[in-house]
Amino acid sequence: MSAPSAAAPKRVLSGLVTAALGAGVLALLPPAPASADSAPASAPSAAPTTVSADALPTAQIDGVAWSQVVVGNTVYVGGSFTTARPAGAAPGTRETPRANLLAYDIRTGELLSSFAPVLNGQVLVVAASPDGSRLYVGGDFTEVDGQVRRRVAAFDTASGTLVTTWKPSVNSQVRAIAATGDTVYLGGSITAVGGVSRSRLAAVTAADGALLPWAPVPGVGSTAGNSNGATGTSDAVLSLVVTGRGEQVVAAGRFDSVNGARATGVAALDPVTGANRPFAINQLITNQGVNSAVYSLSVGGDVVYGTAYDFYGPGNLEGSFAVRADSGTVVEVNDCRGDTYSSYAVNGALYVASHTHDCGNIGGFPEQNPRVHEFGTAYTTTPTGTVGRRTITNGNFAGQPAGAQLPWFPTLMPGTVTGQNQAGWSVTGNGRYVVYAGEFPRVNGVVQQGLVRFAVPSIAPNRVGPSAQGFTATATSPAPGRVGIGWTATSDQDNATLTYAVYREGEALPVSEQVRASTWWDLPPMSATDVGVSGSLRYRVTVTDPFGNSVSTDWAAVEVAPATGTQSRPYGDVVRADGATSHWRLGEAGGSTAADRIGGSPMTVGTGVTRGVAGAVGDGDTAYAFDGSASATLATQTATAAPNTSTEEAWFQTTSTSGGRILGFASARTGNSSTYDRQVHLDARGRVVFGVNVRFLRRTTVRTVTSTASFNDGRWHHVAASVGPQGMALYVDGVLVGSRTDTTSGQPYTGYLRVGSDRAMGGVNTFTGRMDEVALYPTALSAEQVAAHAAAGGVGRPANAAPAARFTSTATELTAAFDAGRSIDTDGTIASYAWSFGDGATGSGATVSHTYAAAGTYTATLTVTDDRGATTTASRQVTVAPAPPNQAPTAAFTARPSGLTLAVDGSASADTDGTVTAHAWDFGDGGTGTGVAAEHTYAAAGTYRVALTVTDDDGSTSVSEQQVVVTAPVSAAFIARDTFGRTVPNGLGTADVGGTWTASVGAARQSVTPGVAELALPAAGNNTGAHLSGVSQTGTDVLTSFSLSSMPTGNGTYVYVTGRRVGAGEEYRVRVRVMADGRVGLALSRTTGGTETFPGGEVVVPGLTYAEGGTLNVRVRTSGVGTTQVAAAVWSAGAAEPGTPQLSRTDTTAALQAAGAVGLGAHRPSGTTAATAVRSTGFTVTAID
Repeated sequence: MSAPSAAAPKRVLSGLVTAALGAGVLALLPPAPASADSAPASAPSAAPTTVSADALPTAQIDGVAWSQVVVGNTVYVGGSFTTARPAGAAPGTRETPRANLLAYDIRTGELLSSFAPVLNGQVLVVAASPDGSRLYVGGDFTEVDGQVRRRVAAFDTASGTLVTTWKPSVNSQVRAIAATGDTVYLGGSITAVGGVSRSRLAAVTAADGALLPWAPVPGVGSTAGNSNGATGTSDAVLSLVVTGRGEQVVAAGRFDSVNGARATGVAALDPVTGANRPFAINQLITNQGVNSAVYSLSVGGDVVYGTAYDFYGPGNLEGSFAVRADSGTVVEVNDCRGDTYSSYAVNGALYVASHTHDCGNIGGFPEQNPRVHEFGTAYTTTPTGTVGRRTITNGNFAGQPAGAQLPWFPTLMPGTVTGQNQAGWSVTGNGRYVVYAGEFPRVNGVVQQGLVRFAVPSIAPNRVGPSAQGFTATATSPAPGRVGIGWTATSDQDNATLTYAVYREGEALPVSEQVRASTWWDLPPMSATDVGVSGSLRYRVTVTDPFGNSVSTDWAAVEVAPATGTQSRPYGDVVRADGATSHWRLGEAGGSTAADRIGGSPMTVGTGVTRGVAGAVGDGDTAYAFDGSASATLATQTATAAPNTSTEEAWFQTTSTSGGRILGFASARTGNSSTYDRQVHLDARGRVVFGVNVRFLRRTTVRTVTSTASFNDGRWHHVAASVGPQGMALYVDGVLVGSRTDTTSGQPYTGYLRVGSDRAMGGVNTFTGRMDEVALYPTALSAEQVAAHAAAGGVGRPANAAPAARFTSTATELTAAFDAGRSIDTDGTIASYAWSFGDGATGSGATVSHTYAAAGTYTATLTVTDDRGATTTASRQVTVAPAPPNQAPTAAFTARPSGLTLAVDGSASADTDGTVTAHAWDFGDGGTGTGVAAEHTYAAAGTYRVALTVTDDDGSTSVSEQQVVVTAPVSAAFIARDTFGRTVPNGLGTADVGGTWTASVGAARQSVTPGVAELALPAAGNNTGAHLSGVSQTGTDVLTSFSLSSMPTGNGTYVYVTGRRVGAGEEYRVRVRVMADGRVGLALSRTTGGTETFPGGEVVVPGLTYAEGGTLNVRVRTSGVGTTQVAAAVWSAGAAEPGTPQLSRTDTTAALQAAGAVGLGAHRPSGTTAATAVRSTGFTVTAID
């Protein structure tokens, strides 16, 4: 529920929205640590990385933007404005007319001049078709570019022009549009489309805008839940989305039912019939009516995201939610008070436009006093916790999964355009940019009106750094040779984890370096100690974010306590060693403050306090006496967030029988506080009570633990009270006197530590007696630690001084070296060094090194232990990166041809950052080889592309290529050779040696291009071939190679190599049949009188398979007269030639026992289905006896 000082959005009128913004309740559950930021603190990290908080320059507007959609690299923006201007331009300067609709480039933020339609009324919604080809807009307008368009219009995104064929006529305001490829769904306050009655929802075709039968009917709900007595009702639709591929429409708005069935605030509908579908969240949420609604919807994968608000209405949710698209079951609920208008999920983060002021119920920032609004926030899309019990109206969402609030807080200044004191109304983006639109005049303090972009860190400037506001340091010297430096952590708008380095003036290296997570509402006190020093010194603290942005405190001066005249404080050393962030010894003799001997948080001392009374721990240090008046009080001076985990500690002495307040947190620095808990007090019987507040459903419950014994006996007693993940614990005199596990945190608020008088959780508000040695710890001390404190104070024995942990680190690639040599122990020696490297690994020793598995920034922690068991830790961030990218090797080689043989040498190849480990050769004819040097013999002369691929020791490769010419050796037996180095259509032309090729058949299907002779077989039954009639020999050795343009079908593809052609239809030839499955067959083809026979049949070559794109070599030897011998071999290019021919036949056919020509042919048998071609790259013939 929201505060009465502001109003929530109720409806958009014909002008601007007139309702004001909402607020939220006060009591909270404790905030959780930030989950991620624009550079998560350790890597690899499962937490999402947000966009940077840098506001990128973007076009500006002079009004308000209501809606955005991204198509490619274009952002379309609709709203109520008349001009746009470039980034950086002041209002009224460099303006360009834009009438309620514009577009800009998401990469540059620059206005697109090509898109400037003129609409005569405000645009309330922009949406895109699934393919991005069309932009749909809706609102209050009735004309676009002078053409009638009643409240809806469409634009072609390619041309930017109005779609002339799409013009539905809607009679009332359109607030919502969702589109599929063929249907456009409309929502708003619609009552008719094209004169046909509709109730708030309608659908038209994408083709021509014709009205479809789809007509769900939203209904109004009861006004009984309106706590301000409002009686108005509404069933308006505010948002629509389509899920999946158009399988479902989801509507959101002010309605309480749809089609007569309960569907509060959000409903799932059939995309064709409009019938209701189950959607679980509408049975949990109660937001409906004029004072409450589900305001927007968006889709990310199979999840629907929604936003909600309530202003004294019946609603039970403000913030955002995520549900399964197919069922509406809850994925997460981000219960943050403050009206929430828009959400967008990307890269594991959900970005929200709102005026959130209280996220304490999910562990985010709590309500502040005065109230703080955050207008741009982000949450994890994966649940990390649950919704607390402090929900509004009812407990329906208590215990539901909740996301974590991410530390991303750009500063969007609220605007005045709508009168609602709001900043952003819309958020969307793509995988690299997140864009906000609204009415904000500035972002991060810079003029940037209405529109702004944010980018992922890899492309963002990353210049938003830690805040310098309130970042100061103090330095004190609590003991000789020792200086305590204290400060309060600061925050960064997009990084939770920061590094703090404490420098002593004149020293280059820090005396302390600490890594700490913080947020603007949770700024823990921090401290460091410098030891072994003397004289007048100055210290400063520098804080740095992961991108190197830093700020520093002013120098803090201190005079180190001398060795003489100053008493040792052994009890104080025990307190310091156990990690106290503040320790007030209460030993001052005068002045108006009590010094913090560790941190920088002095306490103001009230007038009812007397100094200089005998102290508790027996070391000569004095204490304070409290007179029981309202002014007998101490209070810290700077408001901080009440810690979730802490231990409060003090010594007290009293004889009061009225009870009294000892110490605790409270909301006011003076007077009686309105909020107070984490309090230790005495009841009237003298029992010690520790109380913590828990808030549920607007009711505050006090959880307490109480001692059994009484301690108002006039003696000094030690008390320590802690709260943390393990629950509450109360110790008196070192003994646990009470505990409970059901309370793990207190009420979140900003306030002060008060000692003595203030409003008490029981008994009287004042304290009469003495107090000493007040301390505050950021942890829940163990029972052993508390017992040691009580013992140290009770006997006054000297306590061990803790060592100082210091270290340096250097990184080389993924290995980091750590040196703790600067760590010291002033009263003994350091016994051990323990390291935690931030990735789960540990180490020991003064110097160590560690190799990380992945690049990133890790928090390394050193723990040093001295010879008496005291420990101290120090941490710092170390960034490691892999070795520079491997430089690819350089391939180089020489080639020396000799006849048909080529010798290659790749020894000139090199690798500048390693070694070459492999050489792979491709000889251009299908042959391959390996090794630094290799040889290869070609089947035919010609020009070949030879490639060398070298691989280095990191797996990178490089290729070098050369064109190499090989020629057949000169030989008396050499009678024909052809490398086909020419261009010839309709034939094969003239061979290099052997004369002219004469077509035997199919000359039109023969051609030559440089290096290839092609015999085309476009149709089943085709034959084609040619012979060299200038050759006439009885003994020939024919060597050729061929490939096929496509794999064979049916009975295969036939390639003929002729060894003797006596005349037409009279020849010996070898048929090479490449089958459809890649097998290869050889057969002697004998033709006499034009009749073909296959003596001895076909031989299928074992172990040989032809693959598409491969090359086969064929050798045919024909010899003898009277009895002719024909031998043939076929093998894959690059493989060795078989030692024995795979086919061998003899024949005595008389007509063929004479000298003849040689030739090449091809045939595609009947039954084959695919065109192919035989391509030969060489043909050589030598004579044999």
